[in-house]
Amino acid sequence: MQSEVERDMSATDSMQAISRDMAIDLVNRSPAHVMLLDAERRVFDVNARSERLLGATTDTLRGSEPSGIFAAILKRIESIGYERAERGFQLQHDGAWYEAQVFTTESSSDAEGREFLVLRATDITDRKSAEFQLLESEARLEEATRIASMGTYKLYWDTQKVIWSHQMYEIHGIAPGSVAPSGDAYNKFVHPEDVSIAQEMVEGLIAGKEITGAEYRIVHNDDRYRWVSVEGRVLFDVDGQPYASFGTVQDVTEAKNREEKLRDLVERNTVLTEALQASPVGVAVLTPDPTGPQIFYVNAALEEMTGFRDGRLLGMSLDSLRGDDTDPIIFGGLVEAIQSSNPMSCELTLDRDDGSSFLGQIELAPISAEDDGSVAAHTLIVRDVTDDRRRTEAMMDAQKMEALGKLSGGVAHEINNLLQPIITLSDLGREACRPDDEKLLKYFEVITGSGRKAREVVRQILTFSRQDAPLIGSHQVEPIVEDALKLAKSGLVPGLKLKCRVEIGGAHALVNPTQVSQVVINLVRNAADAMNGAGTIKLDLVRLSEAEADQAHLKQLDRGWLALSVSDTGCGIDEESRARIFEPFFTTKPVGQGTGLGLSVVYSIVLGWGGSINIDSEVDMGTTAMVYIPEFIEK
Repeated sequence: MQSEVERDMSATDSMQAISRDMAIDLVNRSPAHVMLLDAERRVFDVNARSERLLGATTDTLRGSEPSGIFAAILKRIESIGYERAERGFQLQHDGAWYEAQVFTTESSSDAEGREFLVLRATDITDRKSAEFQLLESEARLEEATRIASMGTYKLYWDTQKVIWSHQMYEIHGIAPGSVAPSGDAYNKFVHPEDVSIAQEMVEGLIAGKEITGAEYRIVHNDDRYRWVSVEGRVLFDVDGQPYASFGTVQDVTEAKNREEKLRDLVERNTVLTEALQASPVGVAVLTPDPTGPQIFYVNAALEEMTGFRDGRLLGMSLDSLRGDDTDPIIFGGLVEAIQSSNPMSCELTLDRDDGSSFLGQIELAPISAEDDGSVAAHTLIVRDVTDDRRRTEAMMDAQKMEALGKLSGGVAHEINNLLQPIITLSDLGREACRPDDEKLLKYFEVITGSGRKAREVVRQILTFSRQDAPLIGSHQVEPIVEDALKLAKSGLVPGLKLKCRVEIGGAHALVNPTQVSQVVINLVRNAADAMNGAGTIKLDLVRLSEAEADQAHLKQLDRGWLALSVSDTGCGIDEESRARIFEPFFTTKPVGQGTGLGLSVVYSIVLGWGGSINIDSEVDMGTTAMVYIPEFIEK
């Protein structure tokens, strides 16, 4: 039997064995790689994690020199010293980061009581990667805020502790870390006149309010003040509870100075400002910011021209006047001229507030600052030249038609002189023929008929050139048109219908009845030719209201206007042909089916009445001819 002492020793050995087993199990479960070195700095033992890292078992490694991360740890100890190594250090090895520690221990299993060196390495690669990403993100933020002259702050509500970024100190003109920022102490940085604004902002932040666009002045040590703009938002913890405010402070002094210079520039002379407001020409002043110039000043004329009244254009970009019909190349050139501070002149279609458009003649010029000659602003002068261009085009058309009329009139006279003997002699020749000479009689009939048709064409040419115009007088228009419609209906093919609306009462006009019939029949005949033998032609004769006359760009008279319109749903006319539709001998009909004089004669007749004619057409949709006739009121 064992003695009591032997039993106690046996129990002690068992407890030590259990402790060693527990310690070994804990070491093997540890996330660290552990290696024990003997006095000769040879491997004595490693845990299971180190075996997997080194790819070898403890038995294989025992007695060998340390390798891998453990060899790197020993090398670092030589450079930093054992005492520093005991406190722990970090090192990189084979693409991974480790946190290392070194210490000695006495092994209870070693009878000689030797001390062993313990090397401990924990893989912290993921943590270091996160740290590097955070540092990189902070560096980017710091660079971005430096470029934008913007600092960041964080205000904890419970302690009212304030954390400033490095840029915040620079904005406030003090060395980083020279003061401990706080809400209560912040007032000393603020301009005395703006303390209430800053105090209200701080109180709002502590109360959990969001701050947007708060502006006030701060004072530097040299008594110069700077303008800052403050933004702030609420921060929430992981439980969704608000606990702090985070925001930005941006130095906007330069922008404020530019605004003040611009305001001074525009308002310096009251007389000049009033003159600009009274000017019939649109004037705007743009900020010089090349990234996005904005409208800083606009006069009443430009507001009226664009429909953006009550100062709504202020603060808007030039893009707000850009529409679907605006030429992108010309507009791009205008923007480029602003960005490069160059003058420019152009014509550009711009949009109004109601979606309509107008043709603007634009003059752009930079304004130089008085002190350094830099560009302080851009002036934009806009004239609405829509009506001017329309009148110019109408005048050019009239001049072209007048020139063609003179030319065709001269030619017609010459042809008429040549036709006279042809017709006369053919009539005489037919009378001189024997009655039984049918063949010769037929020849003379063809000659006479062709000559008379040619003379009718000449008469139309002379009518177009106004050298053979009949007399005009005051006539009631409605019965003349109704008689002409009867003739027009009789000439239509069975598949065509003519729908008429005549609502002018007893209105009179200075016209020639034959010419009125000629205009109606010509327009109806053209519409019928475009309908391909089927459909309905609409003819309306109405009196225009003052608003309708203005919309049709007719000059205001002390009497009204009559409008005769003929519409079809035929093949339509393309834009190129429509521009030449009134030219003599121009026709869209096949060869042999038209002389090209019908609309030319109509055009000449209507102009002779003091009226105007317009053709509106779209391919495959139809055509509408609008004839405007001045009403005549006998006094």
